[in-house]
Amino acid sequence: MWDGKKWGKLLGLTLFTLVLLSLVMPVNSDAASTMTDVTTGTGSTFSKTSGNIVFGNSGYGLGLYPNLTAVTANNTKNNRITTATTQIKITFSDTITAKKGNISKLYYDVMTADGRSVQPKTPTSYVVNGTNSKDLGSSGTSQTLTVDLSNLRNVFPLYVGFRYISADGEVAYRFGQFYGDNAISASLKPTITGDLNASDTVIKGTGTNVGDIISSDVNGVTTTVSQDGTYTLDLGQTLSGLSNVKVTESNEFGDSGSVDGAVSSKSLTLTSAATTADTYPDDLASFNSDSDVISWLVKKAGIKATYSDNSSADGVTFTSDTTDLATKLKALADGKTLAVPVYAKDSDGLKSEPITVTVTNHVGVLQFGTISDKIGFGSLEVPTSETLFQPATAWDVNVSDTRASGATWQVYATATPLTSATRTMAGNLVYKDGSNQTVLTDNSTLIASGSKVAGTTNTAITGDWSSTKGIMLDAQPSVYADTYAGKVNWTLQDTPTQ
Repeated sequence: MWDGKKWGKLLGLTLFTLVLLSLVMPVNSDAASTMTDVTTGTGSTFSKTSGNIVFGNSGYGLGLYPNLTAVTANNTKNNRITTATTQIKITFSDTITAKKGNISKLYYDVMTADGRSVQPKTPTSYVVNGTNSKDLGSSGTSQTLTVDLSNLRNVFPLYVGFRYISADGEVAYRFGQFYGDNAISASLKPTITGDLNASDTVIKGTGTNVGDIISSDVNGVTTTVSQDGTYTLDLGQTLSGLSNVKVTESNEFGDSGSVDGAVSSKSLTLTSAATTADTYPDDLASFNSDSDVISWLVKKAGIKATYSDNSSADGVTFTSDTTDLATKLKALADGKTLAVPVYAKDSDGLKSEPITVTVTNHVGVLQFGTISDKIGFGSLEVPTSETLFQPATAWDVNVSDTRASGATWQVYATATPLTSATRTMAGNLVYKDGSNQTVLTDNSTLIASGSKVAGTTNTAITGDWSSTKGIMLDAQPSVYADTYAGKVNWTLQDTPTQ
């Protein structure tokens, strides 16, 4: 009989079953595994009964030559090897015999003219067991070589044969060769568009066949001919120091044709006084196109273009590969930045390297510009009646406003009593505007107001002050002769005081 405790343990028991599956992908027979004869295609020549020496000591050579029975390869077209070929199968039959010395190792191989194997790894060797002869059989002995032909046009001609090691050293023989088709190579006629300059990092032009590989003798960078027959070869470096560039078009068979282009030593260089700039609402309002932004940036950052030969650069234009600049800048939040690369180009297609200007956006600031720190009234005679005196020097109070057009501002002033070391002056600082006159106390008095005008940053609110307008000294006849001083406090607001 189960008790509750045991039953609870059974209820808490969970069993997991692990199911193991083995999925096998079907094996398809494709072009990569199909070996095709390559001794009969164009761009190949084979002599199947005797070989020519490639390298090594030929003083003794071979007494008996084997017969080259077959050469096949994968990823071929029209019985030709291609850059996609990764396997070449070679079959020799009958007997190979050295005239002198025993053969220690024997390799089938595909070699360049200087004897370098195109096999990425050391080829498999037949051990000949210390004799001077190797019987390859009447039906032939085959070896399948793994090869790297990705750079086919640069390794032609390729020799098919074998190499062996004996008392003579290492010796190699060829029974045939692969090479580019001269007729096809002659038909490959790439072009270079425009002039090449020392500062260029890109070569553009046309190719003969869509998909052909375009390369240059500058570096190992390649591209292909696009559907419209053009190519753009981005070198990732300038042509500085070069007098000539060769551009080569090659196909999958290794056929190739080239064109030479002279490189002009003339270069276009940019300099700038700054690499940062600040935008404010007024600036953004004036940006309607990319050219507006670029023109502003060139002026703001002090960008200048010069030629290396010191010729006039007045005709160059400034531009950027970054588009929708006006939209992007207007979308920036306060304090956010946008990096804008600017370069120059001329009518001949010569381009400079870019200068990047980092633009920081600001919503705008309302602040005082300049404010007179000291204003004096000089030495005055005690008046016989209440008299207004103008200061000996003009007031200078300036408002700086970089906010959006139409934003309002107000300037207020307060003043302390004029005092000496022992007394308070019988008189006050007053603000006069025509027939209106207000005593300046610790209560704010509106001095000026206005609004942001497009294209204007600074407003001199004291610019129109005269004998009938401005802050003046109102002196009473009861004033005691003494030296008095006081303070005027200025306040700038963007909303009127209620």
